[in-house]
Amino acid sequence: MSNFAAAWETEWLLCRRSTIVRLATALLLLVIPAGSVGAVALARADVAATITTAKFTPYASGPLAETHVLVAAQILSVALLMAGGFAMAWTFGQEIATGLAGARTGMTTSRSSVALAKVLVHLTWLAGCVAGVVGLTVAASALVCAVTGQVFDDGVWNRAGLALVVGLLSAGLTIPFGWVATLTRSPLGTIGALIGVVVVTQLVTALGGGPWFPYAAPSLWAEMGGVEAAADIGLPQLLLTAAVLPAGAAATVYAWRRLDDV
Repeated sequence: MSNFAAAWETEWLLCRRSTIVRLATALLLLVIPAGSVGAVALARADVAATITTAKFTPYASGPLAETHVLVAAQILSVALLMAGGFAMAWTFGQEIATGLAGARTGMTTSRSSVALAKVLVHLTWLAGCVAGVVGLTVAASALVCAVTGQVFDDGVWNRAGLALVVGLLSAGLTIPFGWVATLTRSPLGTIGALIGVVVVTQLVTALGGGPWFPYAAPSLWAEMGGVEAAADIGLPQLLLTAAVLPAGAAATVYAWRRLDDV
């Protein structure tokens, strides 16, 4: 337990000092709430028909606050995967590529503890970002409703719950990239795999297999593919998506422990 506590303290310090983590945090907390409110405002503006595409049509009607938070959930499902994937490439891949992982061989803290601490610190950071994004979006929406005189109805809290779950599921989907980084021993290789997953997700969704593909399910559940596509996402699909986190964590810890053997 003391080994894990030491690993947690070290990894949390590295996370806080990481330029990638700081930049990703700032972008998530600033861009998503502002982008959500801005997208809805643009969709409902008088000039929307001439400067936007059909993508904005779903945002042009419905309760204002609920729509703000729904758009945030949709953006969060993609942005969190990208931000978290880049961070996993750094926290695992960079340490191996620079030889720092090899220097840990003689330390009293086991590599398993280090890997587990990395995963849990990463999840804690992303969960905090999810909560922050949803909270800031709700606050911004309440301000807009107050300024424009529109109703801030209770339905927004259901949307906020949806956004939180979508964000947490997306955070879990980033964990297997720690395993990829360990196998490839390269941050760039991990980023390449991340981009590949995004491309495959688009193809699988276009072919109709999105509901059963974990990397597509959160976005579809947030109505990115429309209300009908969201209706295809139920408990089995969500459980399958959630299972990626423990499977990815176990694979990452195992691969990290066997670094000497590969």
